[in-house]
Amino acid sequence: MKKLTILMLCIATLGLASCKKDPVINQTTPNRTIIFDKPANTWRILSGSTNIYYVDLNANEIDNINVQDEGVLVYISTDGVNSSGYFQIPNYNQSYGYDIYPGSIRIYSYGPPPTNTIRVKVVLVAAENVT
Repeated sequence: MKKLTILMLCIATLGLASCKKDPVINQTTPNRTIIFDKPANTWRILSGSTNIYYVDLNANEIDNINVQDEGVLVYISTDGVNSSGYFQIPNYNQSYGYDIYPGSIRIYSYGPPPTNTIRVKVVLVAAENVT
């Protein structure tokens, strides 16, 4: 009886030791941030307008997948290039908007453009289209 108990214990130990839980590998693409410093003299007046200005940001990191399936967030520094704070555009208190294209972003100022160099932060948010 003692030998049978030891034999059963050995079989159970081998059976439990052979069961190994594989770790779950979760690979995600991290979000990416791009910083631009745009001098005041880079703003241009929009054709056919008297008070809408724009500035283009060349961003080769933005591809068609970013435009169609993922998220792109744009922020402007509240104090030029010191970047102690940012506001997201569009913003109800600020008169800014933007359009996104593969390879570039166009920021609009609905009113006078900035009079000093501004820092623009663009965040590319990775996402998977599940539709």
